[in-house]
Amino acid sequence: MKILSKFITVILFLILVQKIGVAQSLDDQSKVLQKCFDQTELQPYFPLDNAGNPDQLYVMQYAVSFPVGLNVSKAGKPVLFKYRDEIMQNKITSYFIFRSFDITGNVAKASFSYFYSFDYTTNQFKMVMVNIELNKINLDWSVINIKIEGDIK
Repeated sequence: MKILSKFITVILFLILVQKIGVAQSLDDQSKVLQKCFDQTELQPYFPLDNAGNPDQLYVMQYAVSFPVGLNVSKAGKPVLFKYRDEIMQNKITSYFIFRSFDITGNVAKASFSYFYSFDYTTNQFKMVMVNIELNKINLDWSVINIKIEGDIK
């Protein structure tokens, strides 16, 4: 009976450790993504609504798919994660596509494109490509390198 009790305790401990690891991972992913969206250099590309206020931001769930439960927003609106079909069917004209997104220890690297001014009639669009690297010190992520190229304003 003592052995079974110890076994169950160990299993419960391992499950708890796994859940904590996932929560930290979601938290770090959210913080890194937020840093990507908050870069000053990207702000001129973001869509505006009819009143001139920042409009909804979208991330296409391709080639990197992000998990449910990320906490990222822009201008008080949650960033929406959509599949390619949803982007195209709804004729969303501005969206992110992440080519890579990696967090290893205290280093994060992301490579993504931001498509904007997409014209569904002509299939013409503008795009900026971003490579960003961040370091984590304590609980905060700081950008240490960013490169932006493409249709730069």
